[in-house]
Amino acid sequence: MTKRALFLISDTGGGHRSASNAITAALDEIKEPFAFEHRIEDVAAHCSFPLTQLGLGYSMALRYAPPVYGALYYATNGRRRYRALVRFCEPLYRERLRDLFLSYKPDVIVSVHPLLNHAALRARADAGMEDIPIVTVITDLGKVHESWLMPDANAVVVPAREVYERALSRSVSPSRARLLGQPIHPKFDDVVGTKEELRNALGLPQDKLIVMLMAGGEGGGKLLPTTLALAKANLPIHLLVVCGRNEPLKQKLEEMEPSLPTPMTVLGFTNKIPEYFRAVDLLVTKAGPGSLAEANAAQLPVVVYDYVPGQERGNVDFVRNNGLGAIALHGAGQVVQAVRTLIRTPHRLEEIRRNQERVAPVRSSRRIAALIAQIANTGTIPAQDEATVRQVYAASTTARASA
Repeated sequence: MTKRALFLISDTGGGHRSASNAITAALDEIKEPFAFEHRIEDVAAHCSFPLTQLGLGYSMALRYAPPVYGALYYATNGRRRYRALVRFCEPLYRERLRDLFLSYKPDVIVSVHPLLNHAALRARADAGMEDIPIVTVITDLGKVHESWLMPDANAVVVPAREVYERALSRSVSPSRARLLGQPIHPKFDDVVGTKEELRNALGLPQDKLIVMLMAGGEGGGKLLPTTLALAKANLPIHLLVVCGRNEPLKQKLEEMEPSLPTPMTVLGFTNKIPEYFRAVDLLVTKAGPGSLAEANAAQLPVVVYDYVPGQERGNVDFVRNNGLGAIALHGAGQVVQAVRTLIRTPHRLEEIRRNQERVAPVRSSRRIAALIAQIANTGTIPAQDEATVRQVYAASTTARASA
């Protein structure tokens, strides 16, 4: 016999699908007392216009008008304002989402997108499936958007202490909130080998400090000017640039590499990020929560050079407040200075690694999958781990005292 888990996402950026893929990979490891089958649904495919264009609109807004996107984010980030947005959107999704629930007949519904939490609750009621538990998995850090915080969910999984505290302040019961970490793929826990062995396997130099650059799966934004600035800065480093699915950028950098003073390895999309993160010394990245959590798991110090307005602002604050790296948001020159400072201060890099170890999402997806499995199997959420609660509040007190 198998249980069914339905994951609700929207392909507005890759983070929500990546988080779902991480959790489903962990669910696949569970065989007793029941195995799981699962389905990841882009809910926009089940909505009426204009929600069907949500993914395209998100991409266009970030490419051509990021401040507009940020303004919309903040305009809807309040209890009354968000309730008004829900009332407007409800007629566009309720019927089709209800039909999805009725056709798939899940044993547990997992929302991994902020705009779908309340939608799932109402569609579940429309389908007469109130006995089917809903689990919210929050994938943003810091002061998350109001839409993430749904007290009526059977369980609310949070990635960090700051989000745990915000959830409680928004009436999420401590009996339903679980601090389990940002969901990252289980393979990040399973990397083996020393840094030297990994570099040898990946074809990376052994005698250089390696700085890795990323900008998410699409490889866009400020990746090109940031790469060129570092490549021309005459730093004693080797650059590793991950272009993701941006093939034109990959080809351009490969053509330019022989004329640049800094040696460079250019990659397209790769599924070996866990190995690369353990093999390199510093990550220059935008403030995507998945990439930051993966870097923490690998104890790889970061330089954050960009973020999505509104949505990822809390992630920047999370890095700054927890001492996980450097923030360099004001151009490529500031990125170069941040990298130069860090590589000249090994003790600072070691301090960052210690801070990352403290907040690292160890076995996060496996722990989230175990929670989902227990809820699906028994219909109840396991008792809160009191040690975790004490740890959260101890960390909160320490952070405030040192601020």
